[in-house]
Amino acid sequence: MSEKIMSVKINVAKELGIKKAIEVEPTNKVVRDTWKFQRTQVKMSINQATRGDSEEAIEGMLDSMLATQDETISYVTDTLRLTSAQAKKIDDMTFNETVDLANKISAKILGIETVEATEEEVGLEA
Repeated sequence: MSEKIMSVKINVAKELGIKKAIEVEPTNKVVRDTWKFQRTQVKMSINQATRGDSEEAIEGMLDSMLATQDETISYVTDTLRLTSAQAKKIDDMTFNETVDLANKISAKILGIETVEATEEEVGLEA
């Protein structure tokens, strides 16, 4: 007897103007894509922290940034199964807004509750 996978509802009304919450089943493919997105984010952070100043290093960083942007947009579009008209709305968002949306989606899929960090937690306050 198999157990039905519980879908998660993701509200993207604010970000994409889609009024009805989108249901996503956390299948192996969706979870695997979520881990790939998370890995891309970590790689980008490491690259930013360790990049050099040579021409090759800067070019590599730009390639990494482009790949991260493309992968983030694809992750949102594919995971939410957006139509081409809905996906075009992502082009009008900033990259940070797109990353925030992708993080919101991945948190829902992985069952992680996100909360804003305090200034003390991020090291802005002693």
